[in-house]
Amino acid sequence: MTFEVNGTTFGLATCYDVRFPALFTANAKAGAQVNIVCASWGAGEGKADQWDLLVRARALDSTTFVVACGQGDPASVGIASAGKAPTGVGHSAVISPLGAALVALGGEPELAVVDIDPAVIAEVRRQLPVLANARTF
Repeated sequence: MTFEVNGTTFGLATCYDVRFPALFTANAKAGAQVNIVCASWGAGEGKADQWDLLVRARALDSTTFVVACGQGDPASVGIASAGKAPTGVGHSAVISPLGAALVALGGEPELAVVDIDPAVIAEVRRQLPVLANARTF
C-alpha cells in the first residue's frame, strides 16, 4: 500500500513484513520513495541485530529510504513485562536507499527527527538499478 504526502510517496509495512523483500520492492515499483515499517519486534538473543540487518536490507532491496519504528523496550526504563505479548527491542532507525543508517536509536524509548531528501532516489536507482534489473525466478 502506498500513499502520497506533499509529492513524496510512502509505502507501508508492519513488523514481520520486514522479512519479505517483495513487499518493499512492490511499494517501490508503485512509486514509494520511503517505506515505513512499524514493529513490536520480539526480544531474544540476536533479535536487535536481526532487526538492524533486515531494515538495512529492505532499503537496499527497494532503493527507498526505510523509516523503521521499533517499539522501545519497556525493561530499559524499569517497566516489567506483563503477559506474553512481544514488548519490542527498540532500535528505531532511518536507513538511506544505499543501506546507511542516517540515525539509529537504542533499545529505550527515544524520538528522532530526520530530514530526508526523496530527490536522491532517482540518482540511487541509476547507480544501483536493482528494481530495473529484477527478475522473477
